Order: sequence, then C-alpha cells, then structure tokens
Amino acid sequence: MALTVSVPPLGALPPEELDGISFADDPHMLFVPIEEIARTLGWETHFDQEEISLNGHLLDVAHLRKLTNGTLLVPLDELQRAGATITWSDDGMQALVASDNKNIAIQFADKRVEVDLANQHLRAYQGARLVLDSPISSGREGKKTPPGEFKAGPIKSPMHRSRLYHNAPMPWSVQVHENIFIHGFRKVPRHPSSHGCIRLPLTGANPAKWFYNWIDLGTPVSIKGHWPLATTTSAPVRIEKSAPPPRSFLRRVIIATVITIAGTLVIWFTSRGRGKI
Repeated sequence: MALTVSVPPLGALPPEELDGISFADDPHMLFVPIEEIARTLGWETHFDQEEISLNGHLLDVAHLRKLTNGTLLVPLDELQRAGATITWSDDGMQALVASDNKNIAIQFADKRVEVDLANQHLRAYQGARLVLDSPISSGREGKKTPPGEFKAGPIKSPMHRSRLYHNAPMPWSVQVHENIFIHGFRKVPRHPSSHGCIRLPLTGANPAKWFYNWIDLGTPVSIKGHWPLATTTSAPVRIEKSAPPPRSFLRRVIIATVITIAGTLVIWFTSRGRGKI
C-alpha cells in the first residue's frame, strides 16, 4: 500500500496576515513596522545615523512615521521600491506583499480606543495591533468623565477652545460626547484632574498629537471603569496617638494649679476682712 501526500506549491499557501497602520491625515497610505516586515519577508535592514536601508534599498526618511514608543513605520510604496510586488484587493482594503515566494497580506484594520478610568490609561488599537498606550487624566470629583460607548466626533480640531471654561485652549481635540473631548494638556498627572475631558500628554513623543493624526471620525471609543478611589491616588493618612505627658510635667502643673487656687482664696479672705473694719 502506498501513501500519497499532496503538497501544494509554496505560492498556493495562504499568506501570513498583518494589521497595517493608517493615519487620518493621509488615509490612503498603509504602514507597517520596518523591523516586523523585514523579519517576515526575510529582508535585511541597516541603520546608519540618519540613513535607513531595507533589502538594500535606501528608504526616504521623510516618508517614514513613528509610534510614540519609537517604532519606525514604513509605507507600502517603499516596500515596492525595495523589491516587493504589491497587489491590492478589489475593495482596496488589503494589500498582498510578495517577495521570494513569501506572501504577506496587510490590511486596513478597524480602529478602536479604550479608556480605563480606574487606571487612568488610554489604549488605541488597529485590528489586534496596539498602536498607542498612554497615561491620561480624566475628570476630577464633581466633574467625572462619563463611562459609556461613544464614537469620535463630529468635532475634531488641532486647536479647540472651551466655551465653558474661559476660552481655554484644548490642542489636538477630538470630541467624544457632548462637551467631553480627548485633547492635549501640558501636565497629565496619573490621577483625575480635568473638568471632565480626557487629557493626553503634549510632552515627550506628544501622544496627544499622534492620537489626533491617527484617529478617524466615527472610531469607537469605549470609556470603562469607575473614578478611582482616594486610596488609589494617595496614601492613607496615618493618625498617631499623642504620647502621655511625663509625670514631672504633670506634677508641675498640679502644684501650679494648687498655688494659684490658694493664692486666690487668701486674697479673697483678706479683702473680706478689710471690708469689716
């Protein structure tokens, strides 16, 4: 008895799938992390000061982008210049990147945002890929950020101003619900401190600007959790019991009190005696 095993040709194997990263300010471009796509395609990368090459092709640095953690992103058209063959699906939502019998399907995955009020954190995803992980400050006591399921917009502005709070500047603003926005702020402590909005840092890699450039109007924004308890933001105050005063001090107090009372009585009796003469 002979056993026959049919092995499909390599080109017939289903392609490996990756979630691409897109940006609202250039929605038709699709990006992938350089090191990830190089590893998947078996290409070499070379970093030399300000020059970066991929598969022997010098990349145009002006076309690259970064995640806030420093991960470099390359657009698909640069992969094509580096030697890959790119075929787009009919709906334009997926690109098949091929090189040396390796096929990678890169798609425009759906975006979503999760806000964790209890831990004061925001995470943004495109498909299964985490693209932003940042601390936030939500609304303080009396001005709590409402939990719920929302969608980004319709207001989105690089410089929105608050009509409720003296025209205060709100850079890189994305509306979430009524007067609740996700926006940048110069100080973002890891505890609630806003008037209800969700503050992202403007410092460092500027997560507020990155988030603004990435998020699309209509992106789902899920705000979950409860306003953190005071014990999670500050250590409980320890009340120390007062130590009893030493005996010598008590003795002095008692003696002084007796002398004062005795002196008062002497003066009172003396004054009465004089009044009778």
